[in-house]
Amino acid sequence: MYGIYIHFPYCVHKCSYCDFYSIENLNSRNKFTEMLCREIELRSKMISGKIKADTLFFGGGTPSLMKPHHIEKIFDTLHKFVEFTPDAEMTMECNPGTIDTKYMSVYKSLGINRISFGVQSFIERDLIFLERIHSSDDVGKAVQTARDAGFDNISIDLIFALPDQSPEDWRYNLNRAVELNTNHISAYSLIYEPGTPLFEEYISGKIKPQDEDSDTELYEITDEILSAAGFGQYEVSNYAKPGYKCRHNLKYWSGDEYLGLGPSAHGYINGKRYWNHRNNDIYFKMLSRDELPEEGSELLTRNQIIFEKIYLGLRAEGLDIRLFKDTYNIDLAAKNIDLIKRLESSGCLTFAQGIIRLTNKGYFMGDTITIDFALSIE
Repeated sequence: MYGIYIHFPYCVHKCSYCDFYSIENLNSRNKFTEMLCREIELRSKMISGKIKADTLFFGGGTPSLMKPHHIEKIFDTLHKFVEFTPDAEMTMECNPGTIDTKYMSVYKSLGINRISFGVQSFIERDLIFLERIHSSDDVGKAVQTARDAGFDNISIDLIFALPDQSPEDWRYNLNRAVELNTNHISAYSLIYEPGTPLFEEYISGKIKPQDEDSDTELYEITDEILSAAGFGQYEVSNYAKPGYKCRHNLKYWSGDEYLGLGPSAHGYINGKRYWNHRNNDIYFKMLSRDELPEEGSELLTRNQIIFEKIYLGLRAEGLDIRLFKDTYNIDLAAKNIDLIKRLESSGCLTFAQGIIRLTNKGYFMGDTITIDFALSIE
């Protein structure tokens, strides 16, 4: 069963920390919709028969800038080539500053059943620093608008480890998010991505990032507050109440196949990973010639697949050793007895009922631990 990701490449304002592809000129939205529908048709030919999918995710950019007629046309095309399961999870990312009550009602009527708000912070100075276009007050209004439109699966994104952010600031953000009674919270540590304005300020010395100890403290606060509020951690940065894990993102962490559509989107089909051009003009030009808008692709080797399985499993809900052995004919536990004992004794992982899981402490060493496990199978 496939997942489908659609990248909407438009924003009212490009935030200084964001390295996702987006542009601020909205004039080509009609052309984008037309070309996206053409890509859906072309991608369907990669799969024999109708595409069977159980998740759909509109990301970006700011998908909530899509007008109802854009979404309607996209869904009309999707239903021609995709067979969604009756319980399919369909997510729309939204900026709290771009919410339109009428739009939300249309999204709901078309089958979208999950809303993800890019909140990032409830503190005004943080929102100014991150160059967000919404205010703290906008968040509560946006959540209520979504509820009024009939959405009962609502997620919030938050960012921690901002320069000079105190533990008290972060506690305030988390408690505000909990008070909104949403079902899912993603909490990400701020990353200084090369090529972003924020990275340039970091390189020039204008910004001083949080040190590792402070980052760790904020991460531990996240687990403390969200666990007490009934959220379970199911991935390094994601917490959900029972029954509200993001099924689409679980596909990425499980190594499942998914279609990526839109400029800069990545996909993984039949052992092939591909990525589209990060440029609307090139995307439009190639599709107008009925060419897939791929910038590149690769067929994953067995070792690459195994490495990703280890990495993704450890950063999410754990590695099932028996399933791993059945799939790859490798007894990962037997090959790493001493490593597992050492990491257990240091409080970095647990190994119970055939599942290896990282602890909060282990998440901070996830890359190193992944490499240690991977080296044992070479």
